[in-house]
Amino acid sequence: MKRILLASAALALTMGAAHADQFAAVYGNTVTNTGPDGKKTVIYVNADKTWEQHRPDGTVLKGTFTWKDDTHACFTQTDPAPADPSKAGGCDEIKGDHKVGDTWTDKDDKGQTWTMSITAGR
Repeated sequence: MKRILLASAALALTMGAAHADQFAAVYGNTVTNTGPDGKKTVIYVNADKTWEQHRPDGTVLKGTFTWKDDTHACFTQTDPAPADPSKAGGCDEIKGDHKVGDTWTDKDDKGQTWTMSITAGR
């Protein structure tokens, strides 16, 4: 679940008027999530409701997302499938109104500060 929450924290960056297109600013672009330790995770979000996360250790995680309601996205890791199926997914509130070129910080549930940014292209 921690892997999914990390992905969703990075994805918690675009909030539009309608949930059908809340991630529009990140489609075809790159989301970079820098942890408190300075390590960077790169995330790609696709219009076909898939995502891909490239972790600092070289691990690549892939999955899908759906909308629970207008402000909550649910993420499921599909590749590699987690050994414990109960840790394959989770839902998070999506907040903010970020666009390509933006950089901002957010805190996780442990109070640690993460820096997120959206850059054009992949």
